[in-house]
Amino acid sequence: MGKLFWKFFFAFWLSLLTAGVGVGTAVWLHNEALRDRDEPVVNLHRYTAPFVGAAATTLRHGGVSALRALLLEQRAEPAPSVYAVNPDDEDILGRDLPAELVAQARQIARDGSHPLEVRQIAADDGRTYLLFVPAGEAPLTPFRGEAFHRPPRLVARSPVLPITSGIIASLLFSAWLAWYLAKPIRTLRAAFEGLAKGKLDTRVSHLMGRRRDELSDLGTDFDHMAVQVGSLVDAQRRLLHDVSHELRSPLSRLQAAIGLARQQPDKMETTLARVERESERLNDLVGELLALSRLEAGVPVAKDEEFDLGELLAEIVDDARFEAKAKGVWVSFEPSGEILFRGQVELIHRALENVVRNAVQHTRAGGTVEVQLTSKGGWLNLLVCDEGPGVPPAELAKIFVPFFRGESHQTGDGVGLGLAIARLAVESHDGSIAARNHGKGGLEVSIRLPLQDQR
Repeated sequence: MGKLFWKFFFAFWLSLLTAGVGVGTAVWLHNEALRDRDEPVVNLHRYTAPFVGAAATTLRHGGVSALRALLLEQRAEPAPSVYAVNPDDEDILGRDLPAELVAQARQIARDGSHPLEVRQIAADDGRTYLLFVPAGEAPLTPFRGEAFHRPPRLVARSPVLPITSGIIASLLFSAWLAWYLAKPIRTLRAAFEGLAKGKLDTRVSHLMGRRRDELSDLGTDFDHMAVQVGSLVDAQRRLLHDVSHELRSPLSRLQAAIGLARQQPDKMETTLARVERESERLNDLVGELLALSRLEAGVPVAKDEEFDLGELLAEIVDDARFEAKAKGVWVSFEPSGEILFRGQVELIHRALENVVRNAVQHTRAGGTVEVQLTSKGGWLNLLVCDEGPGVPPAELAKIFVPFFRGESHQTGDGVGLGLAIARLAVESHDGSIAARNHGKGGLEVSIRLPLQDQR
């Protein structure tokens, strides 16, 4: 059992004990107050009337001495003790009587509410005697119509049994409640330890049982986190594999060019051109990787500033037209006037440039790349349509993944990072990017950026 279990256990147990003791004490004090206030000290049971009547008759006809002899004789028999009190509140047998008992008996005699159980009789000595039975004397009950017997005394129950039962019940309940609350926490702790050791397939929601509370929600959140961590780790592994593959190809070609230069010194110019081309390729790859890593880490590359996005796109289109001219491709774009946008210029420039250059690269010779920029309802919409082979539907969702190049894009010169960088750059500005095949067979990439957030 962990520390949390014992904390829960003792907290609940002490709370239950404190509440039980408090309630029990209050009930006991209340009952004692009621008993002290309401319990009579004079026995008014109807079965005491014959004994009080016999004493009254004896006193009336035999006098005080005869009554004294009767009461002495009754003390040796199983009968309630009748008290005879003179005007000085003294019993004729000299028995001690509480003043409260005598006062209550005289009050009952004056009220006349129980004339058979409490009587006042004038004796031969000229004094009036009060006859009654104290409440401590148990009444007699008839048995078979022939004799009178004392009922069994009620024996007070010991408080040990209910106290022990309450302690055991509180122990069991506190232990169950502490276990119920601590068990999912122990399960989560074990899951975190497993995840820290690299067990990325660890899941805990199925171990939470049927409970529906914050702890079960925490288990569901843990599973979601584990899935995300697993996806990120797998993505990093794939990225490392792809990077090593992409770096190995130009490095191999560089080594081959160096070997060729040593074997054929007369072709040095051709070899150097090859080395320069592969070096540029490596430089571009490293730059793309740095940009991708900064975007994935959320590191800003520049401060937010307000700029004309329409003018920025026009510059990108002019550069793309220069590159596309060698392929006989035309880039169509109609400027739409000034569109002010606040964001990171470098990221937006890289995103738009990568999308436009990707369209130019995959458009057939003599084809056209259409670029449209509009703003409506607080959103900026950019559409880039090429006249290339398009992308198979199964690959549309993957073209924004780093280093992904589908079957129709294997012949390109890129490394598969342009659209991935564009996606991260757009999403960092709370925008979205998507791709679909349009009716002419080419690919259409759409970008939406919010204009109302001027941060």
